[in-house]
Amino acid sequence: MGNTALPPEMLHAVLDRMPVARLALRDLEGAPEALPIVFARAGGVLWSPVDGKPKGRAADLGRLARLRRSPGVMLLLDHYGEDWRDLWWLRLRATAEVITEREEAWAAAEQALASKYPQYLTVPMFKDEPTLLRFAWHSVGWWGSDGLASLERWLSRAT
Repeated sequence: MGNTALPPEMLHAVLDRMPVARLALRDLEGAPEALPIVFARAGGVLWSPVDGKPKGRAADLGRLARLRRSPGVMLLLDHYGEDWRDLWWLRLRATAEVITEREEAWAAAEQALASKYPQYLTVPMFKDEPTLLRFAWHSVGWWGSDGLASLERWLSRAT
């Protein structure tokens, strides 16, 4: 893990630029499972839609049931590069919440997702009943092979 706390502005920059995270959760039998998700930061939390990308409806419902049963999750973001000085990972321990009712923060979440992913201009953000996953993180762990410089180099190249 990094020897120093990750500065909040650097954490926010990574979260705003990284296109995908791995969501680690427990399946209904309690075994670990990981899924890639898209996400955006708004209102001090991360949001991920149960969206319109093609996939089986049963998989969506299973993920929601697992999150409702066991909301303690981990989000992992990482970068690999041929130059190993550029390797880094960031781990957020979070509490997940399934949001199906449009609430005050909903519009900001939708706007953040649409801004981060231009694909939502042609792919619906939601299918069937609109559902958002909210991740409120309570701890951050990180590692960079070259310390903060690994993240700084990645941020200088990330669009």
